[in-house]
Amino acid sequence: MKYIVTALMIVICLCPLQAMRKALVIGNANYAEGILHNSINDATDIAATLKDLGFTVSLHKDLNREGFYKAVGDFVSALVSSDEAVFFYSGHAAQIEGTNYLIPINEHIDSATRCAYLSYNTSMLLEELSRAAVSIVILDACRDNPFEFSRSLRSGLAPMKAAAGSQYVIFATEEGKTAVEGENRNSPFTESLLANMRTPGLKITDFVQIVSNEVAIKTRERQIPYSTGILRQDFYFAKAEPITPAPRISDNLPVEAKTFTPHGVGSIIVKTSLGGDIYLDGNFIQSLFAGNQATWTDIPVGIHEIKLVNPRESVIRNLKVEYNQTAVLDFDTKEIAKDKIEEKPVLGSINTNSLSPEPHFVKEPPLPIVNNATNGTGTLIITAAYECDVYLGGQFIGKVEAGQKCKFAKENAGVYTLELMHRSLFCRREIKIHNKETLNLILTTSDYIPYPDALLYVSGGTFQMGTYFINRSSEEHPRHEVQLSPFLMSKTEIEQKLWTEVMGYNHSEIKGGNFPVTNVSFYEALEFCNELSVRNGLTPCYIIDKKLLDPNNLCVLDTLHYTVVCNWKANGYRLPTEAEWEYVSRCGDSYNKVQFSGSNNISKVSWYSDNSEDRIQEVATKEPNEWGFYDLSGNVLEWCWDYFDAYNKQKQVNPKGSEKGIYHIARGGSFYRPADASTCTARFGFASHHKSNELGFRIVRNVH
Repeated sequence: MKYIVTALMIVICLCPLQAMRKALVIGNANYAEGILHNSINDATDIAATLKDLGFTVSLHKDLNREGFYKAVGDFVSALVSSDEAVFFYSGHAAQIEGTNYLIPINEHIDSATRCAYLSYNTSMLLEELSRAAVSIVILDACRDNPFEFSRSLRSGLAPMKAAAGSQYVIFATEEGKTAVEGENRNSPFTESLLANMRTPGLKITDFVQIVSNEVAIKTRERQIPYSTGILRQDFYFAKAEPITPAPRISDNLPVEAKTFTPHGVGSIIVKTSLGGDIYLDGNFIQSLFAGNQATWTDIPVGIHEIKLVNPRESVIRNLKVEYNQTAVLDFDTKEIAKDKIEEKPVLGSINTNSLSPEPHFVKEPPLPIVNNATNGTGTLIITAAYECDVYLGGQFIGKVEAGQKCKFAKENAGVYTLELMHRSLFCRREIKIHNKETLNLILTTSDYIPYPDALLYVSGGTFQMGTYFINRSSEEHPRHEVQLSPFLMSKTEIEQKLWTEVMGYNHSEIKGGNFPVTNVSFYEALEFCNELSVRNGLTPCYIIDKKLLDPNNLCVLDTLHYTVVCNWKANGYRLPTEAEWEYVSRCGDSYNKVQFSGSNNISKVSWYSDNSEDRIQEVATKEPNEWGFYDLSGNVLEWCWDYFDAYNKQKQVNPKGSEKGIYHIARGGSFYRPADASTCTARFGFASHHKSNELGFRIVRNVH
């Protein structure tokens, strides 16, 4: 009997507790130094909302020091490693020498020393909350401080160091600034929190961006909330709602096609990697973006003619629709005997002069990501040869250290594509995780291969974009926080040998296969991205309409004014955004430690006016930066996607620049410009049609 009890105890201890969503909400208002009129309302309303969203909520009001410590202690002692925890505080707080303190009521605080001793240290709070899988800390506590007894007690709050991957802190306003208490039931910050918490499927990063915008507008830019921290898994206050069924398109069909009984219909799914305009029985139905698919319901049974028109070709296929069945048509599956190939229409989406009538892939199209979860969970243990980011079924699940066993517990059972991404190498495996079992993988150096097309992997992250140096141009100010998803970028500028191979011409002034291509306009760079994407079996990112003038292009010098649309979800090549370019140039540095990309000694990393003899040089002949990228300072300026626009202080997530503008951004300096132009933060702009012997580009791709 003794052994049975012992065995049961072991089993109980080894079984993980069920993950829960828990919240601790505190509102302090009745201070002797001055009452806060809406802190109790803020806490009460936040608690009610979180409870409605499925959180187990502990609400406390007007806590003194002892009550504060007990409330936090009771809350964290009940947390387990799988929980999602939210901490919300509304009340007074202060920062003393860079540390934040949440101030209780009914305490005699008349000095900085007493404040630090009698208040609750937020560093301790983060440490205690770290036992949860995810902890979200929300502080509506940056109000005017009534405790003005010491110069050590500064206005607003200081930054807080959240635990990497598991903690996220949201502040009511910027560092060192005070927040508005407001005249309504809630503060402007909490009012916006409440208005957006119930939005289904809203990621925490997008949630903060919306709240920041709303509060900035309400307070006329006086108060701008911001956040810090990076989560390894997505967090939502409200889970996503079920996807709605595909729309009915029967109203688009001709009258004769509508004369059917309710039981005489089926469905059609149309797929194509290039996209185009889709016609059903001679009637236009919709435009399909590259890489997407369309689902049509209520289609009469029988044989239907479906026509795809895109810049490459016009293809007609016949498809049989059967009662209550879904017929699938993939235009990328070549069935020449059944196709009627018409003359290519004169469209402007891609440079048709250099496209052949049929696709010509140099490489096989990339295999799709497999992400098929089943019931139950298992454990994945990886021993890798390199430090890598790990993706399971296309979703980031964490990092592995070189040569170390890294455990990923409670992964959903199923069949997945496993990807390990090192800076310059990657490993891909198809794996199966079984319920209640452990899968051990040992990956050696031979399991890794380089990324295609000389790309390097850039892990996502957050940095302060711009500069704090006052002697730099105002266009490089203010510094602002930017969060980026992972991506791949070419380690050099696009070389002439690749450009000529893809485009069939080379207008560079000084020619040579290993020299960067120059005399390339913004439009031509986009066309190259599309061409290379098609060539390598990827989905092009851009649609370029050469007949439609772009109303967002405000440049009177541009004689072309092509309308350009980017599909940001496509897996093809594109230009980097300005934020992506600067992030890589600075290797994620937030403090402007290195002036040029890779060094403070410009001669080591850059070809510029003092050492280039006024001519471009071959790529990768100077030292790379820390992440392995060459020539981000000097040699040639590089096109970016964004329109040139002024910075603002608001935190941004994957920013893509203004919707309208005069010039497109170019970065990095050039062989005939001075050192000042080659810094990591220097910005330039050119008209979209502009070409010069100092202007080239490099390319990026989405990770998934």
